[in-house]
Amino acid sequence: MALLTACSGTTGGHPTPVASSSSLPGNEVPPYGGAPKVENPLPDSVLSGSACDALSPQQIREDIGEGVTGKPEDGPLGPKCTWSDQQGGSMLTIFYTTKQREGLSIIYKQVKPQMKRFEVVPPIQGFPAVAYDPKPGPRTDGCHVAVGLSDTLEFEVGLDLGLSNSGKADACRLAVEVTDHAVTTLKKKAGR
Repeated sequence: MALLTACSGTTGGHPTPVASSSSLPGNEVPPYGGAPKVENPLPDSVLSGSACDALSPQQIREDIGEGVTGKPEDGPLGPKCTWSDQQGGSMLTIFYTTKQREGLSIIYKQVKPQMKRFEVVPPIQGFPAVAYDPKPGPRTDGCHVAVGLSDTLEFEVGLDLGLSNSGKADACRLAVEVTDHAVTTLKKKAGR
């Protein structure tokens, strides 16, 4: 797929998760807000360390391209890693949501009402997932996919295709593919 090396163009948008306006709201215990229960959760330890480790070196070559290095950062919701095409403006970011213990519930309750595109996607290797974007679908240039690894744990993949691929591919479909690869890596980390 080689997202970044195949994508070029410039864009002012950078994929960032939508932060909630509060920590745990009221007495609600995840799952709430319409979020599904995670039947076979992974331990919290899978989101320890760098978000750059969510993809193996082989997955990075296949999904992002040869010679593209991730930039780790500590984001407002937890560790994140960004791979970007310096020339074209396309970008892939993986976010570990470790500072907010609400799993997909916060996505359903606070993010969903703000989005013009919000789709429940088929479970990714058994884990519930949603794709969302502030622009309406069915073919958007940017997209986030959030996956519930437990009722209180989730991670997200954000993808911005850049202007040269505008209208040529659906960022949500591609982000689901990358998310599937990240779930494979996180399951291996958990010994599954």
